[in-house]
Amino acid sequence: MLLLGWGLGISVGAFSQQNLSTDCKDCQQLSEVQVFGFSPEKFMAGLKVQKIDSINLARFQYQNLSEFLQFQAPIALKSYGSGQLTTISFRGTSANHTAVLWNGLNINSPTVGLSDLSTIPLMGFDQMAIQYGSSASCVGSDAVGGSILLSSVPNWNNKGINAIIGGQYGSFRSGNLNAGTRFNKSFKMGSLSGKTLFYGGNIRNFNGKISPVDAVRTDKNGREYPIEPSETTQKGFVQDLYFRFNTNKPSSYRLIYLNAWLTDNKLTIQPNIVDFREITQTQAYRIITGTQLDNTSVKLGFIRDILDYGKGDFQNPSHASTDRYIIRTEHDFISHKTAAKQNGPTVRTGGEFVHYATRVDGYGPAIIHENRGDAYALIRKGFDFNGKTNKLITTLNLRQAFSSRYKAPFTPAFGLNFNLFTNKISQLDFLGNIARSYRLPTLNERYWKVLGNPTIQPENGFNKEIGFDYKQLHGQYYKSSISINAFHNLIDNWTYWNPEKNYRVENLQQVLSKGLEINSSLKYNDFQQQRSAGLILAYSLTHASQQKVYDVYSQDLIGKQLIYVPRHAISGSIYYGQKLWNISLQGSFNSTRYFTFDHSGQPFPPYFIINTTFTHKIKIMSQDANLIFQANNLTNTVYPNVKRNAMPGINFQLAAVFNFHQ
Repeated sequence: MLLLGWGLGISVGAFSQQNLSTDCKDCQQLSEVQVFGFSPEKFMAGLKVQKIDSINLARFQYQNLSEFLQFQAPIALKSYGSGQLTTISFRGTSANHTAVLWNGLNINSPTVGLSDLSTIPLMGFDQMAIQYGSSASCVGSDAVGGSILLSSVPNWNNKGINAIIGGQYGSFRSGNLNAGTRFNKSFKMGSLSGKTLFYGGNIRNFNGKISPVDAVRTDKNGREYPIEPSETTQKGFVQDLYFRFNTNKPSSYRLIYLNAWLTDNKLTIQPNIVDFREITQTQAYRIITGTQLDNTSVKLGFIRDILDYGKGDFQNPSHASTDRYIIRTEHDFISHKTAAKQNGPTVRTGGEFVHYATRVDGYGPAIIHENRGDAYALIRKGFDFNGKTNKLITTLNLRQAFSSRYKAPFTPAFGLNFNLFTNKISQLDFLGNIARSYRLPTLNERYWKVLGNPTIQPENGFNKEIGFDYKQLHGQYYKSSISINAFHNLIDNWTYWNPEKNYRVENLQQVLSKGLEINSSLKYNDFQQQRSAGLILAYSLTHASQQKVYDVYSQDLIGKQLIYVPRHAISGSIYYGQKLWNISLQGSFNSTRYFTFDHSGQPFPPYFIINTTFTHKIKIMSQDANLIFQANNLTNTVYPNVKRNAMPGINFQLAAVFNFHQ
């Protein structure tokens, strides 16, 4: 597990930003962070958006994204093993139906159409939101089931230089190091804010120096699961730079910025046995540069994804490389002054063009080129009733995707947030959203020589959801919340690697995913005494099944729960902190999961795992340091991954993070 200690010993204000509010009736004016980046959440009325608060990010920033999300939301994670590929799916959809956005750009691999969450460190970004349901009209392709929004933002209030260095060591001789700095400097022309970060480490899944060949773990029902020895090396570099120009007008905003994120990950299965060894190395180069001039932004991006796979001595691996050249421009037809009053419409128009250049051994020797683009208009309007501002907030989103290879569907969406009542201590909102969605085919689906399909069609979804969100204050220190959401998502032309045709990809299925989600929390904060505590619970009920098949031999699959989708999922956490220390307990439950479409064979049994984390802040001279202890899988639960191998049992990590302030 990565040690991602960015910000744990430094005040939350120094290394993270306040969360943006999706419901802008809580805002009285636009902050600098709201101006920068044109966050898409503003146009997601009626959708469930879970903002991860800065305290929670700071508490767990030594984890990667897959480890963190497992205990934050009732979502399905598909893991191939410790340190191996881990993907996410929302509401019964597949990993290809989740858009992962970094600073507004979709970073899903173009070849396979998904992101490996085990390679994404929490310390690499400053803000995070989990968005449930279809949002393709707002963020683009892939957001059929949901999206993960990761953002870097400048912190103009963090004066001087803050540096950090950390190290972690734990079970299986796994360890990590990270070092970085966040800085802010004022000049005559303006202000420079930025962050530099280096990280790297090893994740092992075996004890001792030599990995065993036939080790197994046995669950309480007597089922045996092999332990697959593996070793993962991860390293990366993050650079964020923002320069804000001084202007004579308070309403004027001039900004240029650069975001860079370089990663290198190498997975070795059976590292000590050459005959069984498999090596997968992935590299990514992600660079964004752009400018914002008042209500207009222009963004240029370059992303290179490289994948090499081989066996044995890794002398002649298969190679895949894809470059993306991206240009995006957006304009908001509303002044900052008008937006601050919260009573007028906002219209955002934009367009994006992406050129793909890919060379993959499985496609043939030639470089394949493809162009894709989007044109969209996002409209938001608030309505006042009985003297109350923004009693009703509505959004209408319109998007048309384009491709040089096929026709993409038109994707409109309409959403609303209606405040049923608000008083001094409580608030109840009704949410509703209806949306079309789409997913453009991956490059593998279209161009793979034998198993690909040149005539594959884009997927087309239709999502409906409603919900209620209730919040209440209990005296001076306590607050609680509960939200209930129901969803119904019908997806046509679901792509399927058909085993009946030697796993050739086809548009075979219509899939319906429907269910219910409940989120609740009770939090205590006494800022004067520096005490905090909280209890957070989340539950999801999901039924995802095929509604239509285009093969007479597959009729018995209709109505059966899709593979790897638990019908019931629960996540929760409880924490308490006082001044210099904090302790938390996290739990995650998944019900029975099937791994065959016809439900033949014995399914994966339900499992429940518990983790705990303890942090303690200490003073060394005039500087701060944090000690972090984490215990994972406290109950030593035996449960399988996608490959039907055993996941790690109880294991421990100890970390130290040192902070230096100028």
